[in-house]
Amino acid sequence: MNMRLSTLGLFAFCLIIGFSIVIQAKVTNGQQLYVSAKTITDYETAIKTETEDMDRIGRLIAETGEKLQEYEVLADRDDDELKDKLLEDLNYYKLISGNTAVQGEGIVVFIDDGTRELYEGEDRNSVLVHDMDILTVINELNRSGAEVLSVNGQRIDNSTSISCSGYTIRINEQFFARPFEIRAIGDSKRMAASLIGPEGYGTLLQYYGVIFRLTMRDDLVIPKYGEKQSYQYMTKAKEEE
Repeated sequence: MNMRLSTLGLFAFCLIIGFSIVIQAKVTNGQQLYVSAKTITDYETAIKTETEDMDRIGRLIAETGEKLQEYEVLADRDDDELKDKLLEDLNYYKLISGNTAVQGEGIVVFIDDGTRELYEGEDRNSVLVHDMDILTVINELNRSGAEVLSVNGQRIDNSTSISCSGYTIRINEQFFARPFEIRAIGDSKRMAASLIGPEGYGTLLQYYGVIFRLTMRDDLVIPKYGEKQSYQYMTKAKEEE
């Protein structure tokens, strides 16, 4: 009798374990799920970034609504206040869109091919300036708060592309050979520290023998965007009713 009870108890226990395994398999679709701590952190960072973007867009919508209301109030008046306000806004948008020359505090970066003798078996490319070097410097400057940039007199904007073309670099449909002069307006000390600090990209280029010089200026001038901007595919979106 005791042996029969033991057998029945063992059978019931195995039955419970089997049901648990089946239920777990259905929940996980038969796959072992594992989420690393890094993945969780990445998701949290992505959620935080998206939330900040939504807040920023919400503030932009609110500011735009207030500006439209201001225009409507000024439009009801007979004086030139609306005209003056529109001209003020026009000058501002020309400033931030690259359609006018700007000046301010900033830095000038000079980059050129290295002239040192190569080590035995060393690749010549290690002391040459490449398009990726220019792009990396520009990205570092943007990351450290640069408000406006130019390379060899070519204004850099959101549509600017930089690519290698033989012994030259193509910028804004124009071709430039070495040396390269990058100008950036912004916090000069912060931008300089990002490039020539212990882990800065400028320090790395100097280590490999590429000529890299940086000077800070109190009153730096950057020209306006000189290329023609054409938009063939985008139009104003229709407002939802």
